Amino acid sequence: MSLWRAHSAPASEHPSRSAVTIGVVLLVTLPLLAEQLPPGLREQAAQGDAVAQTELGSRYYAGRGVSQDDAEAMLWIRMAAEQGHAPAQYNLGLLYFRSRGVHGDDTEAAAWYRRAAEQGYAPAQGGLGYMLAYGAGVEEDHVLAYMWLELAVRGAPDDFTRGLYTQQRDELAGRMSPEQIAEGRRLTREWKPTVEPH
Repeated sequence: MSLWRAHSAPASEHPSRSAVTIGVVLLVTLPLLAEQLPPGLREQAAQGDAVAQTELGSRYYAGRGVSQDDAEAMLWIRMAAEQGHAPAQYNLGLLYFRSRGVHGDDTEAAAWYRRAAEQGYAPAQGGLGYMLAYGAGVEEDHVLAYMWLELAVRGAPDDFTRGLYTQQRDELAGRMSPEQIAEGRRLTREWKPTVEPH
């Protein structure tokens, strides 16, 4: 049965007519709702709300509710990052690392990862650990890489992410001496987060 026939038949012939009508309305409006920004998000971002700026930038990055636009993503994420917002700092590092909206620059990526990592943001800790493990944008340092990866494992928001960080840490440990691992663990125990001034 076509949707047109369901709409044009008398209600007595189709007791579920209202259900079909609701279904058609949802089919038409759900894609439109998915393409819209949450109410007030752009206004909050424009007023300097770092969380809203990060969300808006992330939506431009992924094309959620807006057309995908790396330059707009970079604009909003940078505003939030410069306010000291750790998730935005990580995202900005990721933009540099992936050459999205800006020329790729591992040194710049590592610097932004570090700022977020020092605040205790696990994704940035994992990113910085990876970069230190391979000398990408920073001097290779297995001990510090181990510390950051171990901190990322401890702060991971879910089992899947924890597993990824654990795998990276364990692969790195295979290239380290027992003394280096012990030093990495000591640094992990002694590490304290810092808070950036806003």
